[in-house]
Amino acid sequence: MGDIQNTDNIESNIDNNNNNNVSLESSSSSQNNNTNTTTTTTTTSVDNLQVGVLSISDQSTPTIETPNQQQQQQQDDNNRGVSNETIKASLDGLKHNSLKTTFPNSTNHQYIDVNTQWITNKLKERESEFTEKRGMSIFLGTWNVNGKKPSESLDPWLKDPSMSLQPDIYAIGFQELDLTAEALLLGDTTRSLPWEQHILNTLQGDYVKLLSKQLVGILLCVYVKKEHKPHIANVQSDIAAVGIMGMMGNKGGVAIRFSFYNTTICILNSHLNAHMDNVLRRNQDMKDISKNIKFINESSTDHSTINIFDHDQLFWIGDLNYRIPLPDNEVKEKIKKKDFYNLFLVDQLNQQMKAGAVFEGFQEPPISFAPTYKYDAGTEEYDSSEKKRTPAWCDRILWKTHKKAENVGILSYKRAELISSDHRPVSASFVIKIKVVIPDSKNRIYQEIVKELDKKENDSMPDANISTNMVDFETIKFMQPISKQLIFENIGQVIARFQFIPKLDETILCKPWLKISPLAGMMIPKEKVTIDLTIYVDNLTSGLFNINNNSTNSTNESMDDILILHLENGKDYFISISGKFQKTCFGNTLDNLVRYPHPIRNNLPIPPEQKKLSIPKELWRIIDYIYYNGLKEEGLFIKSGVTKEMELIRDCLDTAEPFSSISFSIHSMAETLIRFLESLVEPVIPFNMYQQALDASSSPLSCKTLVSHLPSVNYNVFFYLISFLIETLSNQKENDLKPDQLAIIFSTVLLRPSPQSQLSQFPPDATTVKKKADLILHFLISKDLIN
Repeated sequence: MGDIQNTDNIESNIDNNNNNNVSLESSSSSQNNNTNTTTTTTTTSVDNLQVGVLSISDQSTPTIETPNQQQQQQQDDNNRGVSNETIKASLDGLKHNSLKTTFPNSTNHQYIDVNTQWITNKLKERESEFTEKRGMSIFLGTWNVNGKKPSESLDPWLKDPSMSLQPDIYAIGFQELDLTAEALLLGDTTRSLPWEQHILNTLQGDYVKLLSKQLVGILLCVYVKKEHKPHIANVQSDIAAVGIMGMMGNKGGVAIRFSFYNTTICILNSHLNAHMDNVLRRNQDMKDISKNIKFINESSTDHSTINIFDHDQLFWIGDLNYRIPLPDNEVKEKIKKKDFYNLFLVDQLNQQMKAGAVFEGFQEPPISFAPTYKYDAGTEEYDSSEKKRTPAWCDRILWKTHKKAENVGILSYKRAELISSDHRPVSASFVIKIKVVIPDSKNRIYQEIVKELDKKENDSMPDANISTNMVDFETIKFMQPISKQLIFENIGQVIARFQFIPKLDETILCKPWLKISPLAGMMIPKEKVTIDLTIYVDNLTSGLFNINNNSTNSTNESMDDILILHLENGKDYFISISGKFQKTCFGNTLDNLVRYPHPIRNNLPIPPEQKKLSIPKELWRIIDYIYYNGLKEEGLFIKSGVTKEMELIRDCLDTAEPFSSISFSIHSMAETLIRFLESLVEPVIPFNMYQQALDASSSPLSCKTLVSHLPSVNYNVFFYLISFLIETLSNQKENDLKPDQLAIIFSTVLLRPSPQSQLSQFPPDATTVKKKADLILHFLISKDLIN
């Protein structure tokens, strides 16, 4: 790629009060009492790729001249803040979608009771000796009610006359419970109450509600027979909204998990993206929901979490929105003939599961009923509107059994003929083999394990063997975990207790980008233990490998470490860790990136005394692409991108490959912009100005003063982004974006507390979210701040 600093037709200068110009090819030494700049559009060639840029001309604070901006804003609009309704709607999404490290703080040396840990593990191994399996039934139902209130008897759906016994568990999911604007903005959950009461009236007095959880229009309710309630523990719930920062509150997932006797069950109700051609979007929704829903591992001592897959039985229900890609007439003809088999062969979900693209390892009962969507509400006729949506099995029930658990038995899979909605409700019943503890047997096994432990105890020297003392992780990529395994075997005659210990004069066991599991343990003779080593570089640790030291022009840390595995009353084993981090523009700093006029991968930055770019070229390329290809796209910066596509985009940014060499949606590029800003080691508004920014947020003038004191590169980036966002909002008739939404999304990544701060340890509260968003909103709607 040709150096941007040598491209003559790129001129982007910010003229400050000291008349120091900061351009795409200028030094960053200028001061920042900046005012008054306008912005124009130019085009340049970067390595033979035509790139349109928003360039900053010599007047002072950047903006983009558009017809929409020429209309004078009302003074009260200039001073207004982000609405409380929008703030409230964003809180759940912000909780789940912020970039954070995967690893708990387990690198510090700590005491671990290996005896208790070993006994617990042995009990788990011998669980079959002190438990008996009993068949319990579970009923799962899903219905997209299209905003309708309860008006029909639920008996045809919830009560199956063919079932001789009542279900032990009911799990009932709804979608589109409330389609009102208030629900979407306020997260209003009052519509759930009539439905929950309607369910209880249908189930009568034999059941009690275990828990219900709602995300806007998505509701999940779990009921159990009264007799089982004392045998249920560890009840938890979580939600995950999809879209960037979880801003698409009407789509997402709700999950409830619990221990039923000695069996763990997780039930997830979701509503995925609609429309025939959004297959990849639905696939990504499923993966995002799976990743973002977490529960506290109550059996651990390190406050770790478990995910939906860490359960004996996982059930996924909901309006998954997969369609049948055939002509409407052909589908309806096959429905009349009840030729469901041939329809199912081309069903999108069936095809995607077969290809391993989504719901890997899940199963679905055979479908023997007609598609459940879309009907004319209140009738038995499929969609007769102008859109004539093709019938589809949008409403599905899937399950996944853990490899260590016994698979379920299918009792039924059917639809019910309730007609108030444009969907038909679906239900499935299963038999689950529940593990029930036999107390006397468990106590006997426990005593046997303790006696075995006592018998092995003596004063002899332990001995062990490790499979390798050199672990090479090879290439490590940003935010892509890689794991390797060691086998540690007790080859002695006595119990061997082991624990990782810090190196001399250190308090941590390993580098912060490395995770060890387990940290300690115990082995009886001939027993083996698998030790997992995982490297994960995120924005908290990437600076060590991405940023070059000015004096040595090399990074401050190599991807090497030495681990010490200590055998109690025995010797120490030294394990060498090595790998090579692939440098990237993500997880970097603005100051470092503007020293790379060439691709960052496999290159060194220019010396500090040479002229730097005024903004990172990667930011320039991303914004340029969106500017020319996506400003009118509906849901821009709201709908999330596809992970694999974003990884390809990142590679193009790091290598200067043209975007035309890969295939991706505009939403993947838009989310790449968000994630790039979010990954910065220090945000655009630096950590040391965080509190000042919050304090200034109520006054547009104070916000302008604060931004004028940003470091020069940060200042350039801030106004470059603001100019672009203003241009984006000038197309809001097409993209349906609102200033409040953009203010919340971009304030989350432009303004963050330091990761060392206590503030970063907790989800943001409504007051903080509003202050941050208000600061950005002032610049988006107030002409006074950008003139």
